[in-house]
Amino acid sequence: MQSQLQAAINQLCAEKNLDKEIVIDAIEKAIALAYKKDFGNPRQTIKVLVGDDITQMRIFEEREVVKKVEDFDLDIAQKDAKIIRPDAGLGDIVFVPIELNESFGRIAAQAAKQVITQKLNEAERHMLFEKFKDREGDLLTAKVQKVDHDTILIEIEGIATLLHKRQQIPGEKYFTGQRIKVLLEKVEMATKGPQLKISRSSEDFIIALFEQEIPEMREGLVYVAKIAREQGVRCKIAVASEEPSIDPVGAFVGQKGSRINAVMDEVGDERLDIIQYYEDPKKLLLAALSPAKIAKVEFFKDERGEERVKIFVREEERAITIGKKGQNVRLAGNLIGIQVDVITYDGPAEEEESSKTAPEKAKKEVSEKVSISSLEGVDTEVIEILTELGLSQIKQFEGLKAEELAEIGISLDQAKSVLKAVSKYLNR
Repeated sequence: MQSQLQAAINQLCAEKNLDKEIVIDAIEKAIALAYKKDFGNPRQTIKVLVGDDITQMRIFEEREVVKKVEDFDLDIAQKDAKIIRPDAGLGDIVFVPIELNESFGRIAAQAAKQVITQKLNEAERHMLFEKFKDREGDLLTAKVQKVDHDTILIEIEGIATLLHKRQQIPGEKYFTGQRIKVLLEKVEMATKGPQLKISRSSEDFIIALFEQEIPEMREGLVYVAKIAREQGVRCKIAVASEEPSIDPVGAFVGQKGSRINAVMDEVGDERLDIIQYYEDPKKLLLAALSPAKIAKVEFFKDERGEERVKIFVREEERAITIGKKGQNVRLAGNLIGIQVDVITYDGPAEEEESSKTAPEKAKKEVSEKVSISSLEGVDTEVIEILTELGLSQIKQFEGLKAEELAEIGISLDQAKSVLKAVSKYLNR
């Protein structure tokens, strides 16, 4: 049958998820400190052995066997040591039993209580540190506990930490009890315990969200080769695969957009562009700017020797190429690591029209001659807005998505109505 001491230790270990040996060691050290404080002196080396019950507790004083005793707190003569341990030789350490004072039990328990608590807290903090240290770079589920202006107090598996403004996705709204995903960037041990450095604003957060949704990514079959992000606004992700039979873009998008939609649900209004990765920076740049039609690309070095690139676009393509507040071209430049300059251009394109089929030519020739004012079912106000933005010809809308068009300055419903009218016109 368990003693009260055993039961208390077992309960403590279960509640705090601690190793029983750590708890017993903390208790023994605390009792040793209490004894030295009230009955011994600081120079003594005290060893405590706690048995199955507090009544079985034994205390010893460690002493070194010497030929001649010079320090009675640390040394013991060999003849005296042999009484305790017959095989004791010079230089050995022997444990001299200490007779306990009747009042020691009460005084020791009272004095040791604070030390025991401290030791157990240290052990718990260490175990929590080890628990999270190996999970750096992982995606964790957190619960919002308190929203205080720009700082959010959240709880992750028993640890409270702060999600600061710079770690949040701009524009996000949080509420108490909300469950969110965060990326564990780093774990540091502080005085009060392990501190979790978390983020929702990093590029690695987006990568971790996709990894959670894509089995092929966890298996190493597809991966993110390049990524450029403006938190809360837009993110361009260039993906690749070492397996020729695997379509990396399809793997990231998922059937009917299931995978990318799951990630977008976590990042709110932030738009995600998945593109094919190319080692050739020109090809990667063109893919990043799609569906904008680029007439010409020119890489050069400026007066400081830094590499830059000029892209030449026709006036009607300029708005789509630059994007809302310049985000499209800026992210494309970040993706290839080179600043991009957009220049309006009316010369011949690099790719000759002769490569197109006759039906494609005919279709393009027709659309180039037609103004969007000829579209049916589009509000006059919308046509005026698009015209002011340089989108005045039907050909400019070929290949565009409603979401891309909506970024330029009209609503999503208006964008859908425009594209529906364009499709109706081109397919009549």
